[in-house]
Amino acid sequence: MPETSPQVGLERFLPLKQHLRQGRYGALLHEGPGVRLSIRHPLSIVTIIAGKEKGPALSARFEAEYGIAAPNPRRMVKGNALTLQWCADQQYYAVSENRAESELYGELKSKLKGLASLSDQSHGRVVITVAGPAARAVLAKGSGVDFHPREFPVSSAVPTQMAHVGVHVAAPAEDTFELSLFRGFSEHFWEWLTEQAQEFGYEVV
Repeated sequence: MPETSPQVGLERFLPLKQHLRQGRYGALLHEGPGVRLSIRHPLSIVTIIAGKEKGPALSARFEAEYGIAAPNPRRMVKGNALTLQWCADQQYYAVSENRAESELYGELKSKLKGLASLSDQSHGRVVITVAGPAARAVLAKGSGVDFHPREFPVSSAVPTQMAHVGVHVAAPAEDTFELSLFRGFSEHFWEWLTEQAQEFGYEVV
């Protein structure tokens, strides 16, 4: 896959802004909402694909530069200033906060030169956080992935399909999930997600 140059100077508009009305919705349970929904924004996201037979060297470079080796299948790892999430064979998402526009892409392009192809996804993807005691039950409604804690513990990461949309799911903390999907599908997906959360009660934060 050829490298994609980032679009410099684009303002990072908050995705789904018109839908993010803070408050509680759905069932009003005595114990409080079972799900909390929010958007991680702004994020820097770069897709990394190892070059042919470059996987071991790429992993070693990650370790030297960020203190983490490339994650194993279905896993994510947190390093110095970024997180790596497995998304396919020798393919990863690099995710970082508090970065200037295109900074992460430029940094990785320099540090991983000759080892991988890169694509800046910062403007192309939306990351929705689904958290709370009913989060696993909501996600299980739309995916064949087994979200039981035994099968999908903290630091898991896997691509799947939900509501006919390709979604990458990562679990950065207990009962907390980050759903990354293409921005163009985000409104449809948000409507589906909030509908599935109705019975548990949900809060937009």
